[in-house]
Amino acid sequence: MMGDAAITLGAFVAVLGIIIFVHEGGHLLVAKAFGMKVFVFSFGFGKRLFGFKWGDTDCRVSLIPLGGYVKLEGEPDDFLSEDAKTAAGAAAEDPSLKAVPLGDGTIAGVENPDYFTARPRWQRFLVYLAGPIMNALLTLSVFTVFYMIGFGVDATRYDRPILGVVDAGSPAEAAGLRFGDEILAIDGERQATWEEAQYHILLRPDRALRLLVRRGQEERDIEVRSRSAPADRLGSIGVHPLVRIGTVVPGQPAAEAGLRFDDAILRIDDKPIASFEEIPAIVGGSGGKPLRLEVWREGRVLKLEITPRTEGGAYRLGFYQKTVAKKFGPLGAAREALRWTANMTRQTGDILWRLVTLQISFKTMMGPLGIAKASGDAAREGPDRLVFIVAVISLQVGILNLLPIAPLDGGHMAILAGEGLLRRDFSATVKTWIMNAGAMVIFLLIGLVLVSDLSKTSLLGRFLQ
Repeated sequence: MMGDAAITLGAFVAVLGIIIFVHEGGHLLVAKAFGMKVFVFSFGFGKRLFGFKWGDTDCRVSLIPLGGYVKLEGEPDDFLSEDAKTAAGAAAEDPSLKAVPLGDGTIAGVENPDYFTARPRWQRFLVYLAGPIMNALLTLSVFTVFYMIGFGVDATRYDRPILGVVDAGSPAEAAGLRFGDEILAIDGERQATWEEAQYHILLRPDRALRLLVRRGQEERDIEVRSRSAPADRLGSIGVHPLVRIGTVVPGQPAAEAGLRFDDAILRIDDKPIASFEEIPAIVGGSGGKPLRLEVWREGRVLKLEITPRTEGGAYRLGFYQKTVAKKFGPLGAAREALRWTANMTRQTGDILWRLVTLQISFKTMMGPLGIAKASGDAAREGPDRLVFIVAVISLQVGILNLLPIAPLDGGHMAILAGEGLLRRDFSATVKTWIMNAGAMVIFLLIGLVLVSDLSKTSLLGRFLQ
């Protein structure tokens, strides 16, 4: 138990540290490119442990490794570090500089041209933008390498949307859908893969959906109303993809019974199989007794009986989940990584909009506890999975930082854009109101994601439903 906790904590620190280090590194590099003075580039908060000087910059590792920060000349005090007085604070005390610190991260009336707030708005805008861009570049880089090396992913995502299990009592069953039906279009939009079809349904809870379905040689229009679970309010019609078989091991029970590559398991001992993860538990708990399988093969249903054998102390049938290997040359890998990143960005934007408009529940969000759990699970699966998690969360962090809410990067960029349109700076009072309102929104979001995380724990979940 303690070992698992240590792995989870270590993985969480590594994931969060890498993502924020890259984010703050973006601010640092662009600021230096414009000749701005950067006093501190810190990995972590609090007391300085060790580091080195890069020009005017103290590149350091600090005591609390949950993030990091960049300290630019002309900014107000950074109260999260041990520096109680910075150049900005000194400027405020020196009447010759006529520096008036504001409560929004800027200083008005600065005469020193090197100060961050004395620079042109477009330069400051790019410094803020650099953090989210670096998060996206991290994601693109990781997935480009993955696509070049080649990796296997669950083939279900890219399979045609042919129905496997249809849940009893579900909207799909009520509408007359059954296994073997193929969803061709939803609300007039063509659906080439299960990933596309599931995404379309998830983000349309409690709505009537028009499905174009192929059954055998016939195409028909079917209307089905999606429903949502109280916990997350994501849409569902109660259907699952075919659970495809990949490798069939020669000489094992599955091969001897006639199972083939690309067969799909519909039922085992009359239990519908909605995902491959359900099969090992059923086989392992069989006690070596024969299992009755219903198998879908090219539109036909076969019934087979297979007796598991013990191997390494566990019962097995001798087949593995179907995966799809994705491997490309450098240009193709970069193109696929860009496609994946653009698609994930679009989906994240969709989800954020539906959260804001209360179409789906805030409980779909993942906060620090959720990230820690996902990081720990990934670390136990292997380093490649942990790097995958880093890439995915990095993109989410970059997107969230672009929201026009101060004190996020997007909030500062929105202020600069507004000042540019008006051709004058906002007053100190206006900026203070913007910053305070933004801080309240951020605190509210933090509270919501913490409640979301805690609602998924066994200890507090039943009290936060």
